[in-house]
This record gives sequence, C-alpha cells and structure tokens, in this order.
Amino acid sequence: MDNIIGIISWKRLIIFAFCILLASCGRKAPPVPPGTLRPKAIKDLSYKVIPEGIELKWSVPVRNRDGSPLVRIKGFRLLKAEIPLEEYCEGCPPPFGQLIEVPFDAKPEKARKMVYEDRTVRSGTQYIYKVCTVKGWLNVSDTSNQVSLAWHVLPSAPSGLMVQLTKEGIYLSWQAPSKWTDGRPVDKELLFRIYRARTGTDKWKTLPGLVNSTGYLDLSAKKRVHYQYRVAAVLPYHGTEIEGLHTPETTVQPTDIIPPAAPAGLVAVRSADGIELFWQEEKDSDISGYIVYRKGPDELIDKLNNKPLPVSGFLDRTILPGGLYSYWVTAVDKADPPNESPLSDIAEVEVLKEKP
Repeated sequence: MDNIIGIISWKRLIIFAFCILLASCGRKAPPVPPGTLRPKAIKDLSYKVIPEGIELKWSVPVRNRDGSPLVRIKGFRLLKAEIPLEEYCEGCPPPFGQLIEVPFDAKPEKARKMVYEDRTVRSGTQYIYKVCTVKGWLNVSDTSNQVSLAWHVLPSAPSGLMVQLTKEGIYLSWQAPSKWTDGRPVDKELLFRIYRARTGTDKWKTLPGLVNSTGYLDLSAKKRVHYQYRVAAVLPYHGTEIEGLHTPETTVQPTDIIPPAAPAGLVAVRSADGIELFWQEEKDSDISGYIVYRKGPDELIDKLNNKPLPVSGFLDRTILPGGLYSYWVTAVDKADPPNESPLSDIAEVEVLKEKP
C-alpha cells in the first residue's frame, strides 16, 4: 500500500512540475552574443603636427556594434608607442606603452569631434597612436585605425612675403625661415606650401604641389577677384610633412594688363555717304569694342569714337578737304581700366578736291 501511495505522489509531482513549465513557457529572443553591445570602433583617427606637439582628432561614436544607439560614453583610451627613428621598423608590432585615459563622460552627439594634444613629444622619434572607446567597466570598443608619424620641431614662418602682378599671373616671393620654432638655426632643406583664399573669406585652398624655391607664379588667379595669400615652410621628415608657421596674409587683386590682339583686315572704301571702314571681328569674348583713328594731310590724328564700337565696321561721315587720309583701328577689352590693342594695319583713302 505504501508503495502505491508513493507512486501516486511522484506522479502528482511530475504533473505539477509539467504544468508550471507549460505556464511559464513563451517565445524568447535569441541570446545576445558577447560583445555585441560594445561601441563601434573609431575609424577616422587623424593627426596634425602643431608647435606644441601632436594634435589627435577623431569622431565620437554614436552607435554600438549592433547598430543600436550608444547612450553614454565614459571616456577614451589612447594607445601610444614612441620609438627612436634609428630603431623604428615599419611593419613591426608597435611597442605600445602605458594607456592614456581621456575623460569624456557625456552623451554622444552626431558629428562631434574629440581633440587630444600630446605635448610629450621629442624630435627624432616615431609616434604611433590608436584609440578605443570606453563605455563602461570591461566594455571597451575595438581599437581604431592606426596613425604613425615622425615628429620634429616646426620651421618658423617665412618672412617678407611680396606679391607682384605680371602679364602671366601673380608672382609671390618670400624669404625662407632661418630658425626652427625653438630658436635653433635651420639645418635642413625646406619646401614651401602656398595657400590662397578670396578676400573676406576664411576658405583657404592649398595651391598644387610643394615649391622648392622662394618664388611662385600663380597662373590660376581669376581676373577682377581679390585674393589673399600666405606661405608656410614644410620639412619632409621620414615620411611626415612637418608644416611650419604661416606668413601673415597678403591681399591682392589681379589686374588684367594684357592688351588684346590688333584687329586685322582693315579696308577703307569711299562711298556716297563718306568713308566706310571694315575689318575682321575679333572672336575673343573679352573684347568690348573698337576705337577708330584718322590722320589727315595736316598730320593731325583724330579719335573718331569715344565709346568702343560693338561691331567691326564704321562710317566716317565727316566732310573732308581733299588729300590723303589714313585710318587704323584698335580693340579694347573689358578690363578695369581697359587695355587697348596695338594699331591695326593702316588703310589709306584719297579724297579729291572739289572742282570750283
């Protein structure tokens, strides 16, 4: 009897447990893989050589690895390796030293940049950096892209920047710096980078290439536009461009001083209405018109129109005394002040004396 009672009790217990399992059973989400909620790795770590050392910049991440919003960041962890140039091996694993903790402790914002200045740098040393995001204790992103550079004290600013307008363009000249920013004399060959911006703006553009002399002819400057220029010395140093301080800005307006070509094919013909002149029309879009000149038997020269003619023809209706008359034409461009071309070929017309 006791055995029967025990069997019934075990059956009731099993049924009871099975009912509990049925009551608690429901659809469950797949398990979250370890590390999925870590922040996305930074991919735009960049550097800039500054007089005080090295400026590092990167974007603050706003997403976790699974794409979900990153609500808060505790900070960033910077990995830094410094190697004497004579010991540097490109491609070898960097000997990263003690981690540098960069505090943040704020809500991430889109397009926000993080800037860190490393002022503990020395000339003759290769520096390698990576950064990762710290979300919380033991919750750290993968490391960012790696940046590597050799550091050297910056060149001082060039001096005596001069700007001169020429027929070809704008010519700049300057003097190379004689000292580094720490006061020591320059003992290495320098190149130069030229910047240009429209006056009144701060949108500086780098003109193509580095210049290996203390002069440069800017052929790309547009007419009737005000520009400002500045120049910086650049030291190519073990694969790194160490750009120095800039000169003060110099402003200039390119002036068109190039005259157009002389008109061609001038012909003078007598008619019942006067002396008709014809010449070939210039196709240059910079031409505003033409000026007609006449010289009479008395050797006096008259300018026959004050405003440039928009067409390649002219009728001289002046009643002229008899004699030999010479005509020529010039072209005038749209520059301010305008440039006048050389004289065209001369066309001569004989005016007969009227019979009494």
